[in-house]
Order: sequence, then C-alpha cells, then structure tokens
Amino acid sequence: MINNQLASYEAYNISSDSFPCGALVTDPSRVITYVNSYFTNELLWKPGELIGKSADVILTHSSRIFFQSYLIPTLLHEKICQEMQLIIFNAQGLRIPITVNASLRDDGCIYWSFFNASKRDQLYDELIKTREILEQQAEKLKLLASTDELTELLNRREMKYRSALVLEQAARSHQSVGLLMLDIDHFKKINDTFGHLEGDRVLKELGKLLKEFCRQTDLVSRFGGEEFLIMLPDTSLSDTLVFCQRLHKSIEQIKVDDSLVTVSIGVSIGVSIGEDKISFTDLFTQADNAMYKAKTLGRNRTEVYAAYS
Repeated sequence: MINNQLASYEAYNISSDSFPCGALVTDPSRVITYVNSYFTNELLWKPGELIGKSADVILTHSSRIFFQSYLIPTLLHEKICQEMQLIIFNAQGLRIPITVNASLRDDGCIYWSFFNASKRDQLYDELIKTREILEQQAEKLKLLASTDELTELLNRREMKYRSALVLEQAARSHQSVGLLMLDIDHFKKINDTFGHLEGDRVLKELGKLLKEFCRQTDLVSRFGGEEFLIMLPDTSLSDTLVFCQRLHKSIEQIKVDDSLVTVSIGVSIGVSIGEDKISFTDLFTQADNAMYKAKTLGRNRTEVYAAYS
C-alpha cells in the first residue's frame, strides 16, 4: 500500500519542494547537506551557497545559542523538537522569524522543517500594542474616576476610600490622624459678584495651593462645592494647628478682583483628631461640626472639635 502511495506521489510530482515551507538536513557536524527549493524561492539562497556550509550561516547569534544550549540537548534526549522559535537570515541578510520542527534520525542527521512566522510576530506585536493602549486607557479611566475634574484633587468617593485605609493603619500603629474640613468663606458672594468663571479660578488656585502645601503622604480632596477635606496621617493636634495657621496665611494670597475692588480669600477650618480607632464618618462629622463653629465665630479661623462644646 505504501508503494502505491509513493507511486501516486511520483505521478503528481509531489516532493519536499511541493510544500510552502522550508526543509533542510544537517549532518552530525551541523553541516547542511540538503535544502529544498523554498530556500531559493522565498529566502533567495542558492543551494550552492548553503550545501556543505555550517548551519550557523543562516542562524542569528541568539538562535545559534538557543540551538546549542537547548535544541541539540533536547533532540539528543527526545529525538524530536516541535514549534521551536528561531530567527534565520535570508540571502540578503534580512532577519526572518521561523517556527521549527526537527527530528534526529539514527544516522545522526537532523531533519528540519519550518514555516515563516513573520505574520505571527506581527500579530503578537499588534496584541502587545493593543494591550498597552488598553492599559493606558484603563489608567486614564481610573484617574478620571478618582479625581475632581476642576481641581485635579481626589474626589469625594476616592477620599472616603483612602481615608478609611489610613484610619485603619493609624489604629494598628497607634498614631494620631488629623482631619481638616475647609470651606471657602462667602464663596456664593464671590460667584455673584465676580462671576462663576472667577469662582472656578479660585477653586482651581486653591486646589493647586493645597496640593503644593501638603505632604505627599497627606490626602487632599475637593469634597464638594467649595469644601475641601485634608487628612494628615501621623500628625498630633499641636502640629495640625500649626499647619492650619500657616495654611490661613498662604490662602490669603489668593485674591479676586475686578476694576473696582480686590478681595482676599478666607477659609473656615474645622479640625478633628483621631487618636483611637474611629470610623471615617465619625471623624468627618466631628470636623464638619468644628468647621460650622468656625463659621459661627466669625469665619476665616480654625476650630477644633470638642465632644462637649
């Protein structure tokens, strides 16, 4: 039956040159003893340039290392290697990625077959680029979801999430945490007098000032409207009050004006200190109450939450 098949192949003139892939044979000394017409038609090598030469002629440096360190030991042990990735040169020096199957025969010769994997590598490159684009888009979406668009500070949701983590850490390490509720005084009047665009400018300028004023470990957010929330990890009450004093002076440098009048910005700050385990909601409520007390007592000042005040 096999003889009949061979006769059929011969009748149709089927040989190793009939298939759209490369085929070569190397002897035990890695010398090329056979190449099919793929080398001439696709890789532009003339048979005389390869027959009798070392296989190193067509392998890149990295492929030669892979050939010696992995492919040959595997063939000696398994007699066969499948889907190995190598890079070869064509006759013009162009690097071409290939996928190789090879088998070691009893005569010590290695029989190679391979196909051009350039399109597969292009596909991999496109997949990698697509993944990088998706990662960048995901990072942008994550930033948009956690940031206030106008001031580029943390938004309310992100502030609540991160603050809860800081409070848990502070409770474990027995450190105090300062929370500042900051509200711009007479902000509605600023909007009514100077316009909403000027109001937005004030919010942006204050956001920039707070970002520069605070430490990298502090959490700074625009909590809503003209309200800002600042969390100071590992900070005592005395240090928090010094911080607020300096902050008032810096914020006074922000001004709104038109051709008739110039006004400095003032803020009312409520402070609460978490020294024991406390939830964000409770600490926030304390700071909020203290801030309203600062408003009641004349604005542009800092008040500290006291449980029985």
